[in-house]
Amino acid sequence: MTPAGQRDEGVVRNMSPRSGARRSPAGTASCARHRVVACAVLLVLALPAADCRYTNDPANNPAPGMSAGASQQSTADSVITLPGNAAAESLVLAPDGALWVAERDVGGVARIDPAGTITQHRLSIGWDHLSGIARAGDGTVWFITTSHIGRLRPDGRITRANFGYPGGITVGPDGAAWFTTSSGSDPAIGRADAATGELSMVAVLPSAIGLPGGITTGPDHAMWFSQVAKEQGSSDGIGRLSIEGVYTSWPLPPGTAPRSITVGPDGALWFAQRGGIGRITVRGEVSYFPVPQDERPNCVVAGPEGAVWFTTATKVGRLTPSGDVTLWSVPDAVQLSALVAVPGGGFWLTDSKADVVRRFSPPR
Repeated sequence: MTPAGQRDEGVVRNMSPRSGARRSPAGTASCARHRVVACAVLLVLALPAADCRYTNDPANNPAPGMSAGASQQSTADSVITLPGNAAAESLVLAPDGALWVAERDVGGVARIDPAGTITQHRLSIGWDHLSGIARAGDGTVWFITTSHIGRLRPDGRITRANFGYPGGITVGPDGAAWFTTSSGSDPAIGRADAATGELSMVAVLPSAIGLPGGITTGPDHAMWFSQVAKEQGSSDGIGRLSIEGVYTSWPLPPGTAPRSITVGPDGALWFAQRGGIGRITVRGEVSYFPVPQDERPNCVVAGPEGAVWFTTATKVGRLTPSGDVTLWSVPDAVQLSALVAVPGGGFWLTDSKADVVRRFSPPR
């Protein structure tokens, strides 16, 4: 048993993934079949979630590892303030209408219910910045920090494990959480089993591509992700990994710096990149749409009107199927990081430097 006042951190074994990569000749898409690594890591360190009320008094801030309810705010409001210098980074919209928000700087996951009540699930002291979340069909919220994969269960229990340096996370067609990460100096794709919480390294990727970033499940039931070259002047790329472990990569011009990636209304993969939005079909055909005014897209999602929508630092953009780009300024925005479409119209946006979630509807 663990002595009173101490947490059982569990044992995390060092990983030594092996890869049987075979590189294709230059100028063609490269494919490699990788073995699933036999050793695995279990998500450990269960943290109970207690409820307490949040007020504006800093002395009443909840201790890490606890949940806090906030004073109710109406979701009809255009701005919902998150307590405690949260730095809202990313968000997902659940079928019940609740928003789940990754709070980077306080190390927590917040839930905003349709009535506007905020519940913050704080993580233990010493956690790295929390950057990305993904919600599974059973209500589980998976999340990543600088060096951890974590899981917030519907009952409020939090588990986590150190697993490389994650860059993005999504829920795959098998119900598991898939994530980009690194294994030592090599980029890799990992998987967290939905039933057991077991983490495994599915594939170690060629080291030249650098750390992969955003990841999503494609219409072909494979994992698609962005790749940024490790060395300046080398090609960036978009990668694909089947759930059987077959890796394929398509190069992008140096300096493209792809980030967020999503499935568009047309069944292609769309990604935010430096100076514009990129598109790649499941056959590997790549096209590019520049964004005016030297804006830098941060996050891209599928939205209404058969268009893809994206954020820049202070604007929301729409890219139509015909290639037309429109930008709208968001009042009082400081650093917009993510957006999600709301059924019935409009979007929720995270503003990482203003500690708020904003509701925005483009003017018509």
